[in-house]
Amino acid sequence: MNGPQSPRPSRRQAIKGAGVIGGVVVLLVGGGVIGWQTLADRPAPVTAVQAGQDPSLEALAGSAVSGGPGKDGIPSIDKPRFVAAGEAGFLDDDDPVFGLEYQGEVRAYPQLVLVWHEIVNDTVGGQPLAVTYCPLTGTVIGFSAPPGVQGLTFGTTGKLVNSNLLMYDRQTGSQWPQLLGQAVSGLLKGTKLDTVPLVWTTWKQWRTAHPDTAVLSTDTGALRSYGSDPYGSYDAYPNRGGYYAEGRPIFPVLASSDRFADKDVVIGVRVGKERLAIHKDLVRTQRTVRAEVGGTRVEARWDDRLGTARVVQQVGERWEPADFLDAMWFAWYSFYPNAQVRT
Repeated sequence: MNGPQSPRPSRRQAIKGAGVIGGVVVLLVGGGVIGWQTLADRPAPVTAVQAGQDPSLEALAGSAVSGGPGKDGIPSIDKPRFVAAGEAGFLDDDDPVFGLEYQGEVRAYPQLVLVWHEIVNDTVGGQPLAVTYCPLTGTVIGFSAPPGVQGLTFGTTGKLVNSNLLMYDRQTGSQWPQLLGQAVSGLLKGTKLDTVPLVWTTWKQWRTAHPDTAVLSTDTGALRSYGSDPYGSYDAYPNRGGYYAEGRPIFPVLASSDRFADKDVVIGVRVGKERLAIHKDLVRTQRTVRAEVGGTRVEARWDDRLGTARVVQQVGERWEPADFLDAMWFAWYSFYPNAQVRT
């Protein structure tokens, strides 16, 4: 662990949100413009999606568009440094963090760091684990290579699929939409990564529940304005501002649905080949939401300590963690238009 962190600007001093001039939104990341559109515009679908079917890998690969910065223009963190909870003075109580419990270790990845890097190539419990975050879709997922595939490390391609981070692995150059977790091109096309869920919570809630947590440091080796967010702001769930709160996706998507508002947060659940979306507010109000996905019983449970939802699935007589993630509705639907929706 490295030494104490230098203080960051207060919330009132930090630059919040995208600059809005004459009704045009401009998002700046890593020193470059990643995209713009008038607030009233909705990007047209790139490629038609057949009714009742999810997009093919070929359709997804063919729909990739430039996000602005080039390859590795948004730099991954390849040598992450961590500090103890008591040394994380750069975090305010209400700052969002992504909480991880894995291989006997407990870690917090601050959103204010990942918003500038999107990928952390980490090692947890002696195992390689990529912690990934896409601000444009509100998705955070941990990935490890499946059995039979060498350990992989990831970088940013500079492109997006369904407005979602398109990663590449440095071992084969295959390309992976982050939300999908499956290679759409390259030597590993069709390969699915093993996923590890992380939970959205606040720094105060996480350190109260896990006072021994390690915290990803702002000592990344890159010069970034940690504490400001070029997209908007996340406060205690469900309060959000800027891009995160409302409006259409900035980049084109393959399919869209008005069932929920585009930026509404759903809990996406994957069991085998079946998919389910549960509105996060439904879990928050009902505390426990039960469903069946592909013949498997699942339960989304509200965690009061962390102010977030967790999903478990029944395996025999036991309940085990499911493959789940928070996602903006437009993003989940654009990858899985054929998914069930729990109401």
